[in-house]
Amino acid sequence: MVLEIVLADHAGFCFGVKRATDLVMDLARQSDRPLFTLGPLIHNPQVVQRLEEVGVKAIEDYHDIREGIVLIRSHGVPPHVIDEITEQGLEIIDATCPYVKRAQEYAKQLVEDGYQVLICGDQNHPEVIGIVGSVNYDALVVKTADELSEHKLRRKVGVIAQTTLSIQSFQGVVSRLLELAKEIKVFNTICTTTEEKQKAASDLARKVDLMLVIGGRNSANTNRLVEICHNQEVTTYHIETAHELEKDWFREVERVGVTAGASTPNWIIKEVLDVMSEFADEKKEVLTDEVNNTENQTEQEMMLDHSIAQLKKGQKYTGTVVQVKDDAVFVNIGYKSDGIITLDELTNRPVQSADEVVKEGDSIEVVVIGLEDEDGNIHLSRKRLAREQAWESILEAYEQGQILEAEVTRVVKGGLVVDIGLRGFVPASHVAIEYVENLEQFVGQTLKLKVIEVDRANNNVVLSRKVVLEEEREAAKAETIAKLEEGQTVEGTVTKIVDFGAFIDLGGIEGLLHISEMSWGRIDHPSEVLQEGEQINVKVLKLDIENERIALGLKQILPDPWIQFIENHSVGDVVNGTITKTVDFGAFMEIVPGIEGLIHISQLARRHVEKATEVVQVGDKVDTKIININEAERKVGLSMKELEPAPAPKPKPEKSAKASDRKEADTYSTAPQETSGFSIGEMIGDIFDNNK
Repeated sequence: MVLEIVLADHAGFCFGVKRATDLVMDLARQSDRPLFTLGPLIHNPQVVQRLEEVGVKAIEDYHDIREGIVLIRSHGVPPHVIDEITEQGLEIIDATCPYVKRAQEYAKQLVEDGYQVLICGDQNHPEVIGIVGSVNYDALVVKTADELSEHKLRRKVGVIAQTTLSIQSFQGVVSRLLELAKEIKVFNTICTTTEEKQKAASDLARKVDLMLVIGGRNSANTNRLVEICHNQEVTTYHIETAHELEKDWFREVERVGVTAGASTPNWIIKEVLDVMSEFADEKKEVLTDEVNNTENQTEQEMMLDHSIAQLKKGQKYTGTVVQVKDDAVFVNIGYKSDGIITLDELTNRPVQSADEVVKEGDSIEVVVIGLEDEDGNIHLSRKRLAREQAWESILEAYEQGQILEAEVTRVVKGGLVVDIGLRGFVPASHVAIEYVENLEQFVGQTLKLKVIEVDRANNNVVLSRKVVLEEEREAAKAETIAKLEEGQTVEGTVTKIVDFGAFIDLGGIEGLLHISEMSWGRIDHPSEVLQEGEQINVKVLKLDIENERIALGLKQILPDPWIQFIENHSVGDVVNGTITKTVDFGAFMEIVPGIEGLIHISQLARRHVEKATEVVQVGDKVDTKIININEAERKVGLSMKELEPAPAPKPKPEKSAKASDRKEADTYSTAPQETSGFSIGEMIGDIFDNNK
């Protein structure tokens, strides 16, 4: 029976582990200073042992170290650890994996944007501990969707993943979170190599009789590969070294699949394949090209970058930018020569030079679009990979109703163009709830959007900001209504001023502040008191929740001028004021701001007055005498007549009256006098009532 051995794509060291291992080996060769790694460099005991043999010591506690170099492993550490090591005067080499560092940055960004940070992963994994530490330990950690029920979630939740997490676990948590949180922002920080490695292992496990997974038993990503292979119902063995291989495993097997975790170096895989080839020789085996390729590599490389041996179009890599020119970028993807990205394959945006997009030292994801040209360059594209990833995110957001964030790049006819990894379009009618005349104001802004239409065949994505704003308004409205009570003082924003008042946004719902409730004094227009966009405090006068009508008052939270007036003024006082209005029965005068009195037409002058305008005009400053104060009805009666000099008495008649006349006069003068039945003050009060 022939034994065929197939090595999975992407087996062995990932980019981050390779980078860290190369760094520490270079340091070990070049430096004579003590060299330490904070914790095991990688989750592979054989590699750690070899590092110790070349003078690299793994430590857990750095406080007792007095000199030397401390290398931060690819898992990363909380920021305070780096600060403390620096304060001890030790040199730090930070080998944190770019994917892990990006996850830390995303976590900090989420906190700054007001999101509760939720990390999908193992809370005891050093990578997760580092991410939690990057946000001052204010984060939740769950491994499965079921664990979400154990935590209290805020309204806005931001999600990131441990870089070695399975995409299925991550998607499960996100799907469940969509049911629990009002708003979520998702950053898929799973390493692309991890996804590819897991997919390759799963695909291979379906095609073989037995799977071997090589890697440390304390390695999370290796254990995940074992789990994935088991799920394909194929016999799977997890080994760390070739010494664990047993010949009996392969007696009735024709095809064996081999994969390795991200912390498994080349030399261990090579040893396993060598031993298996010996087993195969006994069965007249046929080895695959993968084994031959591996045998040609040297043990000194300390890694297996099988993806290089399998370099082909469509392959994805994370590389480091080594040179930036105006029209091209050169990227190290671990191949014998650098890859090149031309300007038109760098980004979806129109740019003049590549340095507008990337800088030397940046870690970027690329896809191979062309093999070696005459100069030995591999042609890469960042744009195509970003476009493909963007389509996946967009389709998921469309299906699940997720909110996306995108920067507006330009204004076109009918709306806005936004960058969502590819070109997105926001129609003018979907930019805001209300009509927006000037769309240029949004260029350069990052907007929250929802996908409302997708046509991948025509590369068309339509998004809406209006939908997001309406949902936010409805959520804010419900929250505001639940808190409102009559008599409560609340803060709001003036949204619109009309002749009869102003509309105030209280948080998703508007109330009306009538002009009569704006000031204790007389105002002709609300714009004398308020401006649109102004933040003010108002009192809830009446609340009709069923019809969503709210009556508001402003003067009710201002000092009442009537109280001060009655304390400082009495009947008989002379006051100066301004005529504010003339009517058929007299004129109104403002005594102090907020207090008006009525000068009845009979009190304008001692002479007969037909119209008030014969004596006063609006705006005149006049002196008057207070002749009545009605505290209950807040009314003041005034008189100008009382301040005029009394007329001279009429002269007596020269001729004496007849006796009969005198008797008649005497009789008349002693008769009871008819009166109108009310005082001047009461009369003024009635006039106030009629004018009310």
